[in-house]
Amino acid sequence: MKLIVGLGNPGTEYIRTRHNIGRRLVEAIAEKEKVLLAPKRSLRSAVASVNWSGETVRLAYPMTYMNLSGDPVRALVEHFGINSLQDILVVVDDIALPFGRLRLRGEGSSGGHNGLASIEESFGGRDYPRLRIGIGHRDGRDLKDYVLSTFDPEEEKGMETLLEKGTEACRLWAFGPLAESMSRVNAKEKE
Repeated sequence: MKLIVGLGNPGTEYIRTRHNIGRRLVEAIAEKEKVLLAPKRSLRSAVASVNWSGETVRLAYPMTYMNLSGDPVRALVEHFGINSLQDILVVVDDIALPFGRLRLRGEGSSGGHNGLASIEESFGGRDYPRLRIGIGHRDGRDLKDYVLSTFDPEEEKGMETLLEKGTEACRLWAFGPLAESMSRVNAKEKE
């Protein structure tokens, strides 16, 4: 079993913000697969299941603020009996990448991302895959203001394509092997 977790913040004021692109991707996958992400209070997350070519893949997003993502992700891993951190994929925004660029990694630092830092603290390490989605550079704006801003109209026009690319990257990860998936996702981004 695999678990894909999209990070974001709760509340209607954050739905379309740059910081919520991870959650938005998980919601897009659920919509495409025609499954409902149902809130599970005990897990502090919304959860759904999809079947991709015989593989059960759980989709989830924490219903906590970004900087408190670690405990819900740990609860999801324990609840679903996921034995290896290599079987979870955390999807997050990344200001170091241009808008729409994807980067799949098998491990790495939080890079200053509070959601990843919370997960690292909860698991005591950073050896889990993550899909970083570029949200563009902040152009001198305050970091907090930038990540909590909405995408501009031109970026929103490209959102459907971006979410399709993100879905494809998640599917590649789910069917692994990881090194091959990383090579394919990251190579496409260089083209």
